[in-house]
This record gives sequence, C-alpha cells and structure tokens, in this order.
Amino acid sequence: MSTDAPHDFDRLPQDAPLVRAMGGALSIFATLLSRQGIVEASEVANLLGIYAVATSEVDNEEGMILGCWAAMIRDVAEQQRKSARE
Repeated sequence: MSTDAPHDFDRLPQDAPLVRAMGGALSIFATLLSRQGIVEASEVANLLGIYAVATSEVDNEEGMILGCWAAMIRDVAEQQRKSARE
C-alpha cells in the first residue's frame, strides 16, 4: 500500500486517523480473503466502491469514508498484482 493518503482524506471529518486505521484493517482482511482464494482484493474494492457511491446519496460523509476505504483496498490489490508479475 502506498504511503500517500488519498486526497479525499483532506476533506474527511476530524477522525481521519481512525478512518485510515480502519481502511488499513479492511485491507488486511481483503488480502487474507484473496490469499485463501475466496475473493480477489480488487473485487472487494469494487464492491465497497459501489456501496460508497450508493451510501453517499444518503450521507455524503459516510460515502466518502467508504470510498477512501475502497481506494485503500484498491491500492493493496494493485500492489498484489505487481508483486505477482515479478
């Protein structure tokens, strides 16, 4: 996962460290699911992204948090793809 936080973190509520921590934890679970062959991390990211968009229609801040988590998992999935190619 890259060390650069998504730009949307600048617009998150005051609990940005908590949002980042939860995103990191979700990334670990997505990685574990992927390693077990249950579901690819990229699919977890895509589904969470879809859920984020739907949620933002009702609660924009909540949707942004979910979107940041989806982006963090997508970063992990991309790193997994790059590592698998090497």
